[in-house]
Amino acid sequence: MTRRLVFIVMATALLALAAVPAFAQGGSTSSSISGTVVDASGGAIPGASIEAKNAAMGTVFTAVTSSNGSFNIPAVPAGTYTVTVKLDGFKTAVFNGVTVSAVSPASITAKLEVGGVSETVTVEGAAAVVQTQATSVTSTINTKAIESLPLTSRNPIDFLTFLPGVNVASTNRSANVNGLPGSAVNITLDGVNIQDNTLKSSDGFFTIVQPRTDAIEEVSITGAAAGAADGQGAITVKFVTRSGTNTYSGSLYEYVRNDKFNENTWFNKRDGVPITPLKQYQTGGRFGGPIWIPGVFNGENKAFFFFNVEKFYQPGGVTRTRTILQPSAQAGVFSYVTSSGVRTIDLLSLAAKNGQVSTIDPTIFALLNDIRTATGSTGSITDQTNPLYQTYSFNTKTKADNWFPTLRVDLNFGRNHKFSTVYNHDLFSSVPDTLNSREPAFPGLPNFG
Repeated sequence: MTRRLVFIVMATALLALAAVPAFAQGGSTSSSISGTVVDASGGAIPGASIEAKNAAMGTVFTAVTSSNGSFNIPAVPAGTYTVTVKLDGFKTAVFNGVTVSAVSPASITAKLEVGGVSETVTVEGAAAVVQTQATSVTSTINTKAIESLPLTSRNPIDFLTFLPGVNVASTNRSANVNGLPGSAVNITLDGVNIQDNTLKSSDGFFTIVQPRTDAIEEVSITGAAAGAADGQGAITVKFVTRSGTNTYSGSLYEYVRNDKFNENTWFNKRDGVPITPLKQYQTGGRFGGPIWIPGVFNGENKAFFFFNVEKFYQPGGVTRTRTILQPSAQAGVFSYVTSSGVRTIDLLSLAAKNGQVSTIDPTIFALLNDIRTATGSTGSITDQTNPLYQTYSFNTKTKADNWFPTLRVDLNFGRNHKFSTVYNHDLFSSVPDTLNSREPAFPGLPNFG
């Protein structure tokens, strides 16, 4: 397992560095910081210098206020920023804790006081409580909430069911937002659509690429009046991959589920079927930080990497029921219920008396014998009220062995030139496909698919 994990890490890194960049086509993952700068009397201040610095990565964005005192810094990655406002003749204003999410731009109003630039006025919790820069209705779950909430699937899309407007009738996969059909939902990961686009009428909350809990910085949902940057769809769901910072950090984890901790179901007990096997192991880790390349990226605030890999292993089983013929019916002796009771008739003898074929087709005969033999290997058989049939219940074995590697690299060449790339690869191996009922019809028979 260790050798395989190392191989996955190395292969993923090489593929990510060699891959041709894929440009986002489903909505932006960046947002903006905007606002106004005024004096003590409320008059607009043009020409003020604005600097927004990412607290974790040291990335700096700049702007200058216009003639009406307003400013806008576009294409700002999600994160927490420190915004500094400077102008000769006024005290410097510093706004800490300005939070920017993929769907919620930040807005501040800086009121500068007369004084020297070296004098500083610090404002904590600078982001506007009421969003004034967009008409959309949005909700966001950040890293802290993602890490704190328990989730057996470790797929953060399942967090969306906790957000306002999301309705779950049966499973998370069939959920809807504000009663809209699944085709109205647009789910993106770093701007790229990752949905199952083959069955959007009912699979609005199902993705082919499955984001992992430890690899996601935030997940946001826009439920009304989406902006132009949100791309297609009345409902926009955005996942943003974590990025490295100036500090090396990481985690290792293993989550375990086992049928030994569970009670058998009432239906299995009724049918005499043992508890369905359940063993689920989710092992992985993440690591990120600055990249040091002598002569290219020396020091902080220049280059960052983030890597996450998760292995999902689940040997288990599902309970299935089949309808089979009674042994007597399989031999051609049929029984049926009448008003006076159960009547029996030998169809083969009846056919012989009437000069018709009186033997069972050899192919059908062999198939029915194979089914009867399979039912004797495991499971239980109970009679139905119809004297022709029996119910056969059994557990079919399953095994899922999936890998989820993620790699992100961020390069800051200067104030005006930045580069980011994210590589995701989901490797699935799930045998047999019980989700679509493609397991063997009976134990030991060939798989259907």
